[in-house]
Amino acid sequence: MALTEIAIRAAKGREKPYKMTDSGGLYLLVQPNGSKYWRQKYRRLGREGKLSIGNYPDISLREARKRSGAAKEQLAAHKDPVREKQKAIQEAQLLATNTFELVAAEYCERRRADGYRPWAPAKINASTPR
Repeated sequence: MALTEIAIRAAKGREKPYKMTDSGGLYLLVQPNGSKYWRQKYRRLGREGKLSIGNYPDISLREARKRSGAAKEQLAAHKDPVREKQKAIQEAQLLATNTFELVAAEYCERRRADGYRPWAPAKINASTPR
């Protein structure tokens, strides 16, 4: 049976973690302290995998289903959703670190390593006309 927002809101923590299943491998993991986590269970190359989608209520039921569908599309394209998520996180971290200040500092460091000294006086050849 498919989950509803009402059932999700009413879910309380128990002595042990438990799952509330939706459909297509999507489920809500309810922890003893009442925290709720979206997970997507899938099989790829004969092995079971679990994709962490996010926390409820930060990720709504509708959004969890949307992300579950995206994971299924990745599986259909022979891609591992967990690895794709890791790649996306790494790319986001790389973009966040590529600030102008860091890129400029790296550029200047490379120029110095090549022997370029912008502050050094220019050598004037006496035979060159001015």
